[in-house]
Amino acid sequence: MAGHRVFLSPSEEDLKGPTHVSRRKSPLARWIPVSLLLLSLVAAFNQKDILELVGFNGNVNIQAFWSYGALTLAWLAGAALLNQLVRQILWDRLVARAIGGPVPGVLKEISAFIVYLIALTCIVGLVFERSVTGFLAALGAGGVVLGFALRDLFVDIFTGLAINIDRTLAIGDWIEIDEGGGNVTVARIREMGWRCTSLVTEEQTTVIVPNGMLGRERVVNITQPIEPTRYEVSVTVDYSVPGDRVKRVLLASLKALATERGFDSTHTPVVLIDKASSRGADYLLRYWILPWDPQSPTAWKDLVLSSALHHLRTAGISLAYPKTDIFHAPMPARQIDGQTVDDEIKLLAKIDLFEPLQPDEIRHLAQTLHRHLTQAGQTLVHSGEEGESLFVLIEGLLSVHVERDGQLQQVAMLGPGQCFGEMSLLTGARRSATVICVTESVVYEIRKEALQHVMQQRPELVEHLS
Repeated sequence: MAGHRVFLSPSEEDLKGPTHVSRRKSPLARWIPVSLLLLSLVAAFNQKDILELVGFNGNVNIQAFWSYGALTLAWLAGAALLNQLVRQILWDRLVARAIGGPVPGVLKEISAFIVYLIALTCIVGLVFERSVTGFLAALGAGGVVLGFALRDLFVDIFTGLAINIDRTLAIGDWIEIDEGGGNVTVARIREMGWRCTSLVTEEQTTVIVPNGMLGRERVVNITQPIEPTRYEVSVTVDYSVPGDRVKRVLLASLKALATERGFDSTHTPVVLIDKASSRGADYLLRYWILPWDPQSPTAWKDLVLSSALHHLRTAGISLAYPKTDIFHAPMPARQIDGQTVDDEIKLLAKIDLFEPLQPDEIRHLAQTLHRHLTQAGQTLVHSGEEGESLFVLIEGLLSVHVERDGQLQQVAMLGPGQCFGEMSLLTGARRSATVICVTESVVYEIRKEALQHVMQQRPELVEHLS
């Protein structure tokens, strides 16, 4: 599978959440490094004038102290200024523009650490004129001790650094973390720091996970790359219903979602028998979507199951359930296959158009209707032809087309339980549209003679049909 995991978010912005924590600095804080740099340089190159101004006349020790302090401040202030330039120009502008998003804070903090480490090395070697080798050796020895004491912390730091360098995860990505034992966390990356990463779930709950966990556990990036991803859900239907009939109904329920934004029609949805269980046959519905564009995979699962249940219910097919009943009489019929008059009566009674009819009137229609099992691509009616019959779709999916500029253009889709052709039946007018089968379908055709008998006894039915 290209992807892996319905909840319709209140709004896209609510689900996105903040993707970057802004640390705004006051103008005073921004100018402090520059001010220190200028004062330190003035102090370093005008030591005698300043010493005379404050009353120190030629004291060598104080002059040395002032010189060391001034040059140290100059180096630190220069490092602070360089760090701000690197942060604002390199990270926040050039790199952020190149990667198309905010730069993780851990990279900025690592660059700041390197700048200050170089500044301290220069202070030791140039200002105090001490051996840089000894300073770096002492620094390395201290690093080894800290490494043993804080090894878990260093694992988190270097894992976060590796993730940022590889760009396998980025701020704003939706990820799925398999923690084992059936525990799966689906959340969006808000910020990636030195030690941990901040996530926001669909429920707008903040989750903090150590970076080391992202390196150890199985992590699925749902967002990247941005391309159609295959998902699947399953439903279980009783063995008494033929498999080809169930597939026909479920495939129509998937194709009915083709107009939903985010549903990828370039990949054909399929329905497969996944396995046979004690309850019945498990049917796998596979479909392709763009995750989080605009809906979450959970919301798509809701749409797919809702459509499947609607198509099954309209076709008279119920889901399987545990068989715990004990009968001392013939088993009652639990599924409607539409092959007998009694089944046709039950199916017609589910149609809203025939709701005002009495049971005997529905029976009359059922006894006189014509049942058509059509193939995908077959045309049921043509625009402009004469017709005196009403059609009721029981199973499958139909597309309605009208002629514009000499070409047929699709204007609607018909699902189970919907009717067409009633205007030709009532008025005798020619067909106004062409109806084509998208999938294999079951259609009931009710002729004018059969419905005329009912309308003569119930004149108000004509108004209801109109």
